[in-house]
Amino acid sequence: MMRFIPYVLYLLLIALYRTNLIGLFSIGGIEIYLTALIVLLVALNKDHLTTLWFAFAAGLIYDAPDPSLLGVHMLILVTIGIAASQAKEQLNLESVQSRLMLIVAGLFAYAIPYTLIYPTSGMSEFFRLFIRMAIPSVFYTAVVGSLYFMIQTGRFSYSRLKSIF
Repeated sequence: MMRFIPYVLYLLLIALYRTNLIGLFSIGGIEIYLTALIVLLVALNKDHLTTLWFAFAAGLIYDAPDPSLLGVHMLILVTIGIAASQAKEQLNLESVQSRLMLIVAGLFAYAIPYTLIYPTSGMSEFFRLFIRMAIPSVFYTAVVGSLYFMIQTGRFSYSRLKSIF
């Protein structure tokens, strides 16, 4: 039972971000793809089955406020989660840069259907919104992911920050 608590907290963070915090962290329409980032991080650190059920639950939580597209986000997240989990086994992901590149590739794979389905009315606006909103959102999310990796590896900590000042 104790091993499910972090995943429940991740899902609560996704729900809180989707309902209340998305406006706080968005900059001119450029947002953090937090749901995809958390799913990709779970895919990098856990096995296939955990990634599968977590991506399914994260997609369900993300689509809960707007049930008109219920299931679409689940399909997108499960696909990128399983693809990242498969790529994790095939690639050498010992360095932070290689993990971050896998995250960026997963975020681009997430941004294409997300931009096509959610904010647009089809292909007419897709390329304009992809260049103007999705690509900066991917890089914004990659910065947040790199901060996570820096904290995880110990390159950024309170003691190091304290030693600077």
